[in-house]
Amino acid sequence: MGGKNKQRTKGNVRPSSSGRAAELLAKERGTVPGFIGFGTSQSDLGYVPAVQGAEEIDSLVDADFRMVLRKLSKRDITTKLKAMQEFGTMCKEREAEVVKGVLPYWPRIYCKISLDHDRRVREATQQSFEQLILKVKKHLAPYLKSIMGYWLIAQCDIYSPAASAAKVAFEKAFPSSKQPEALAFCKDEILNVLQDHLLKETPDTLSDPQTVPEEEREAKFFRILTCSLLALKKLFSMLPKKEMRSLEEKLMSLLSQNKFWKYGKHNIPQVRSAFFELASAFCQYLPELVKAEAPRVCPAVLLSIDDSDAVVCPALWEAALYALATIEDCWSHVNARKGVLPKLWTVLREGGRGLATVIYPNLLPFISKVPLGIAEPKLDYFRTFFSSIIQGLSSERAVSSHSESSAIITAFMECLRFVMLQKIGEDDEQRQIHQMLIFDQLIPLTDAVLKEPRLQNGPLFYQIAETLSSWEAKAELSSDDGTDETFQKLLSNFWDCLLKMCVLHVDTLDADEKSLLAISGMLEILQNPNNATKPNNRKSLKIRFTDEDESEKNAENGKFTEVKNNSDSEIQAEQQHSLHLRKEALENLVCNLAELSIVYVNEQKSEQHLKFLSALLNSFSSKRVFHVLLEQGNSASCAQAKSQEKIKAHHENPSVQFLHLNLITWLKEDWRKDTHFLVDILYSVLNCCNSRDERKIILDDLTKMDLKWVILLQIIQKACSSTTKLSLVSGWLKGDTLGERLVMLADDLCHLGLKPIVASSETSSSERWTLLSLVLSQHIKNESLIGETFVERIIDKLQAALSKARDLSEAGNTEPSVSFICEVASSFFSSVKGCLLMPSSEDLLFTIFQLCAQRQDATHLTDLLICKLKHTWMSGVNSLVHQLQSMQKQSTFLHKSALWVKNQIQSSSLDVKSLQVLISAVSDLLSKLLEAEGLSGHLVGAYVERVTPNKTEWEKLHESLSTEWMHKPLLEGRLSMNCEHLGSYVKLCGTTKLPGHLCASALLSKMVLSMLKNGIVHGYDDAERKKIDNIIAELLYSLQWIEELENPPYLLLEYLHMLEEMHITYEKFKTLSNTTNLQQTICDRSEEHGRLWSLTMAKFLGLFHSWCCVCVYRFLPLTEGRLHTLQCLSSFLIEEEKKELVFDCVAKLMTCMQTELSTTDVKVQIILNSFLSAHSSKMVFAAGFCTTSENHSLYHVPLVQIFACASCDLASALSAYFEAAASETIENLPVNLISEWKEFFSEGIHNLLLPLLVKVTGETKNASETAFQNSVLTSVGEALTYISKDQLLNHKLPAKFVAGQKTNLPDKLQTLLNTLSPLLFFRARPVQISVYHMLYKLMPELPKFDDEDLKSYGDEEEESALYGFFFCPVFHYYFVSFFDFYLRILVLYDSRYQCIKLMLVLTNILCSE
Repeated sequence: MGGKNKQRTKGNVRPSSSGRAAELLAKERGTVPGFIGFGTSQSDLGYVPAVQGAEEIDSLVDADFRMVLRKLSKRDITTKLKAMQEFGTMCKEREAEVVKGVLPYWPRIYCKISLDHDRRVREATQQSFEQLILKVKKHLAPYLKSIMGYWLIAQCDIYSPAASAAKVAFEKAFPSSKQPEALAFCKDEILNVLQDHLLKETPDTLSDPQTVPEEEREAKFFRILTCSLLALKKLFSMLPKKEMRSLEEKLMSLLSQNKFWKYGKHNIPQVRSAFFELASAFCQYLPELVKAEAPRVCPAVLLSIDDSDAVVCPALWEAALYALATIEDCWSHVNARKGVLPKLWTVLREGGRGLATVIYPNLLPFISKVPLGIAEPKLDYFRTFFSSIIQGLSSERAVSSHSESSAIITAFMECLRFVMLQKIGEDDEQRQIHQMLIFDQLIPLTDAVLKEPRLQNGPLFYQIAETLSSWEAKAELSSDDGTDETFQKLLSNFWDCLLKMCVLHVDTLDADEKSLLAISGMLEILQNPNNATKPNNRKSLKIRFTDEDESEKNAENGKFTEVKNNSDSEIQAEQQHSLHLRKEALENLVCNLAELSIVYVNEQKSEQHLKFLSALLNSFSSKRVFHVLLEQGNSASCAQAKSQEKIKAHHENPSVQFLHLNLITWLKEDWRKDTHFLVDILYSVLNCCNSRDERKIILDDLTKMDLKWVILLQIIQKACSSTTKLSLVSGWLKGDTLGERLVMLADDLCHLGLKPIVASSETSSSERWTLLSLVLSQHIKNESLIGETFVERIIDKLQAALSKARDLSEAGNTEPSVSFICEVASSFFSSVKGCLLMPSSEDLLFTIFQLCAQRQDATHLTDLLICKLKHTWMSGVNSLVHQLQSMQKQSTFLHKSALWVKNQIQSSSLDVKSLQVLISAVSDLLSKLLEAEGLSGHLVGAYVERVTPNKTEWEKLHESLSTEWMHKPLLEGRLSMNCEHLGSYVKLCGTTKLPGHLCASALLSKMVLSMLKNGIVHGYDDAERKKIDNIIAELLYSLQWIEELENPPYLLLEYLHMLEEMHITYEKFKTLSNTTNLQQTICDRSEEHGRLWSLTMAKFLGLFHSWCCVCVYRFLPLTEGRLHTLQCLSSFLIEEEKKELVFDCVAKLMTCMQTELSTTDVKVQIILNSFLSAHSSKMVFAAGFCTTSENHSLYHVPLVQIFACASCDLASALSAYFEAAASETIENLPVNLISEWKEFFSEGIHNLLLPLLVKVTGETKNASETAFQNSVLTSVGEALTYISKDQLLNHKLPAKFVAGQKTNLPDKLQTLLNTLSPLLFFRARPVQISVYHMLYKLMPELPKFDDEDLKSYGDEEEESALYGFFFCPVFHYYFVSFFDFYLRILVLYDSRYQCIKLMLVLTNILCSE
């Protein structure tokens, strides 16, 4: 069977190749029974059971872990990734003892797979390692030395997620205080691993050349190389200082290897960057070791200074500065003139090659470490250095990038200041260097910046201001060595050169406007750097070198100092002190430039020079400058000279003289579009005025002049933007001159815009409207810019304009003016606190509300204007609500708008669209009122109460409803009346306006729903609840009125649709309202008024499934209202209540006196008729047949219609009774009653009804179908179904014949057929049925008149007749409805010929009609 020790396989097949390979490997190497791969080849990390005896050790590892570890040995990336993720999950979920079994085999797996080429596998490895650490904790300690080196490399992984995961695992294993100790414990093993990677490993040793592509092998090798360099740096930074000494011996062996130093020239940027970072770490943590290796360190770093790779550059310059600071004789190990400086000049001339933000901040500390011997000759050295920087600034890359150019300029100025502060050599040499820096470097740089717009917003001017402050401080300090004189001369040279440069820019006719503005901006910054807008500075630290003694000392020690900026107070004090020295020089410069500019303005009319002059005066408004400007205007004609002398005699202030002589002339020039800079000159003039009164007089005079409105607008805009300028014009703004002018402007604008033809351009109108908006909406310290009186007057003008716009036709182009008024009002409402305290403001708000609450057909406003108006009045209401919250004051707007809305809904002038717009506007208003905290209930309740009609007004609204609604309930028997006149009868079919009651009930119901929805019922008392119930009851009354109409017009159907869209429905009221109180209200109205209120009550009870117990004594004495209430309640009573009510009514009727019968018995009879059979009570109406049939004018009177129906129903009932009477019944009847009925009564009734049917159908042939027709025709038709054949043949109808009609019938019979046959097509179904019954009775009489004619028909004639008949259109229309009628006819004839003849007769009759 086989030995016991043989490896068993599934199915006893031969073991797999991997198992056999492991067995052979164990035999060849003599490995003890255990696990192959641990401590053997690096390329083998398989977990494979070895030879005999392995089962015992193998049992220490869980079976699932064994499976996962086997998967980790696979080459497939996906397999390894999933296996590692599964390993992490198992470490998290399994018991600690189970996980500990993996620890002996984990180091070998981790050290290999943590360097895997796939970054996802590396990240998953560190995450799984974290779970392993959390589970085993301190039990990992015995294995630390074997994994710590790879763990440190993993923390420096160039794939950030993997490095972060490794750091997290490290932090989970060791607290921050224990991490240095853990690294010190493993430092030797770590160094061994890192040195092996840096010096021994190759791409082929780290990866299998036979299975891994060369590209992948090299990528892995370079990555591990980079991580190893960074890991060594990390080790230095984390090890305790006392442990650093013990590493020097091993590190010496590393530094002695040429292979290590070649990494500084490696072709992979990441490797070079990591090398320079490590070099910085060596200088920082092992300075003595670096000094010993200076001949290798200095060339490796300094000779690579031109490396332009973005990855390498930051680390390179950091290493260079550390090397210069650490190694005193650093420059002795390199050839600076040939190896370092030329590379530096190249980098600077190219603008840092896109890395200026990295390189240039390091220039100052770098040149501070250049020895004097290397900088010889000093003049050429510094000339080359600064010229290279300026040349680099002119590169396109530097100019196009703000950050790049700012870094270059900042470095230039820092280095210049540093050089100026150094004692470089003899006085002559130092003076030459200073002159070179001013004449050849600083001024040309400034000139280049002024010419390039992209550089003008850079930091140069601020840097110059700081430099001047430093020089001015030195110039003020007296010293024995002549430093103060040196810097005084330096400042003098600077100002002279600056003046010459500025003159070159200004003294030309085609001067560049941007350059001129840049000069003015520069002078403003030099005057006061604090007030100018500084560019964003991300640097919070500034490098500066200490003064003389400290600089010498630091030069010996080779250290530079990083100091924080001084406090704001120190800086301000220093700047204020220096500005005093600068003022005179700046003023001289400004006077020269202003003098030059005014010449070009006066002689050449140069616009750019005028703008430049404005900018100068804006920053330097002094009487001296204006005096210089006036001197240049002396060369004038005699007339002008006299005018000038007169002005100078009247005004002593040169600025005021300049205003009258020059500025006013410029302001009046109509061709000039841009006037902002002229207004700036005006403010400069005002700034030089001696008093507030003088400024006010000047501005009042300008206001009275015929200047463009845009100038006043710009004056006020600039005042609002600056408190300083506002103080100059505050007296003028509050004055009467400006106020009256603005009121006139508002009046002109409103009237001009509302004319049919707009006479002004849209641009000028826009500027004027903007001016109005500004003075209304802008407030300073809760005060309006202009006087309150003028604000109110302007608002009044706007309100009046809107009122007129509402009444204008479409021909008036009101859109621009209304649009501008909206913008002005909206700005006023939203920005001015308490603006609605003014009555004029509330009137304006009310007018805008009116426009929004009316449909566009009435206002002729566009959708855009309506939208603007709505936004405006909502803004105003919002402001009003906030005002009412803070001040307990009544609102005129709310009162006026409520009364206006009330008048609108009662006027019966609204259609559905108008009502919808009105409801929407009122709903928006209520929504804003509901936002008033603490006052919402009071405000909304008061507003609803103002809109609600009083009792008298409701009664008028009820009366305005047409009485057409009565027909339907009267004819259907749901309502009974005993009066002859039922009120005015108004037909609704042609109406286009809604009745006022419908409008009022819909609007108020919507308001009530809003209150109920928001839980706001003001007061919650019975009176308030009663008001709400009354409003809801009125809406139900309106809905019932519409429901009772026979054919409601489209207007009312549209109204119902609107209510559904607005959710004004029964269901909504049922959800939000108390139906018990509402039911009681409706019942009270029904009992009081009856009629439609009673029907409303019945509808309400049916919908809400409510009912109440009825006591007849409660309704006595009977009134019409109580009668209708009882009649409508009858359907809700149970049988016992009905019987009790009948008995009570009968008793009342029997006990009435003779005099009371005229009022009481009729009412009681009506009640009885609602509950009892009518057979015994209808005999009293038989005598009225003749009156009904003869007086056709009474047909449309509802009570007459009811009487006619009752009379016909009585005749039908009697006819049916006598026809169906049995012999036993006849014996009990009076003698001759049957014969009297048949011979007298029946004949008389039918002789009246048959003509009546023909008469009614003829009159209503083209009229619309109504309940009257259906009810009366139904009753008449039913009575005629009992007419006998003899009565039909002996009819009294007028003769009716058809021209050309061939017939053998008697005249009476033919007349009857001609009259009744067309009625088969009458639209009312009861008429068709009645006519069918009458024709059916006539059918037996027809064949005897046609016997002879039918016999003459042959077969061909038969077929032709059939063909013509069946394809007749009349037959097709008639056949569908009366097929049964034809079937019955067939039974009456012996042959089909007779049937065909009859059909042809009927068809001919019908076709002739």
